[in-house]
Amino acid sequence: MKEFFYGFFFSFLVLALIYIIFYKNLFIEKDIKTLKYLKSKIIERNITIIKKAEDNLTSKERLKIALAKSDFIIYPKKLTLIALKHEKKLEVWGGKNNKWIYITSYPFTAFSGRLGPKLKKGDRQIPEGIYGISYLNPNSKFHLSMKVDYPNSFDKKMAKKEKRTNLGGDIMIHGSNQTIGCIPIGDKKIEELYFLAKKVGIGNIKVIISPVDFRRMEVKIKNHKHKWFKDLYLDIKKEIKNYK
Repeated sequence: MKEFFYGFFFSFLVLALIYIIFYKNLFIEKDIKTLKYLKSKIIERNITIIKKAEDNLTSKERLKIALAKSDFIIYPKKLTLIALKHEKKLEVWGGKNNKWIYITSYPFTAFSGRLGPKLKKGDRQIPEGIYGISYLNPNSKFHLSMKVDYPNSFDKKMAKKEKRTNLGGDIMIHGSNQTIGCIPIGDKKIEELYFLAKKVGIGNIKVIISPVDFRRMEVKIKNHKHKWFKDLYLDIKKEIKNYK
């Protein structure tokens, strides 16, 4: 009888222990899920608050935050803008202590044409090559704009060789979300970039416009009728790899 009692009592204890462990784990898992959910909501709320705060900042304040994150106490003395057509973004790099430091990126708000250099007026192409900035236009119909000095000497030389005329011009980096060969980055972003360009000075700005990010991928050219594409891309590739 005692053996039966002890056996029954032992079985009861085992079942009770299993019951407690099962439900304890169940409640723990439930608590963990609840905590994860609350954490995600807090993060989501904080991101929303930050975004709302950023929306209320001026272009100058947003720019200063980007510069501070890149360890720029003062404005850079030189600036390089790298427009990547395939990736549809404009990178901003500042010169500091003989080094190039990444500051920020602005996504294109529109795109026209396809990969490949601009050859003539009206082809809707964004040029490809190494350029400067000719002037800043505070009265642009696209909010603000910066004129890229297309065509450069290389563009003109290749056009003369192929007997092409009327290469087009007025290629801008500007606000808004429209383009027929320019680089639009939206009104808020052009305000930041325009302000920075004024501080740096247009004579200290380089613009690299590339078909793709040659630091991460290649462009294959086979039997192309414009043989000089290969030389152009080698020059761009060599230039862009200085920015890492």
